[in-house]
Amino acid sequence: MGIVSLMWLIPPFFILAGAILCARAVEPRLRLPVRLDKVSVVGFGLLIYAILLFIYFYKTTGGASSVAVVDGQYVSKYKDHVIRTISEQEYRMFPNLWTRAMSVWMAMMAVFCSKSFTFPRWLKGMVTTDELRENEG
Repeated sequence: MGIVSLMWLIPPFFILAGAILCARAVEPRLRLPVRLDKVSVVGFGLLIYAILLFIYFYKTTGGASSVAVVDGQYVSKYKDHVIRTISEQEYRMFPNLWTRAMSVWMAMMAVFCSKSFTFPRWLKGMVTTDELRENEG
């Protein structure tokens, strides 16, 4: 198993630290208060699940980014480098793990985006009017 290169960890850390310092200098108060309503709790739950799923995916695959059949054997690969030989079950499991990881990530983003979305006033009037008509009829 490989260790993540420091070149992937150090630059983002400094960029994030710089962004936080710049944000604090421009606007010292927190712009987006943390809300603990039902939708936010679901979003944070999905975020935690996504992070844990990515860790599980990394541990399960050994850091592989793809799988292939090479010389009649199933192998896991990182870029073009073969990491190890795997079983047919692991070969078939790989796309499912990747799909699960990306699906939960997109679900978490959809929940947070829907939370910040607001209807325009003219559309909000149409939606509430239609709902009232359906409830009356």
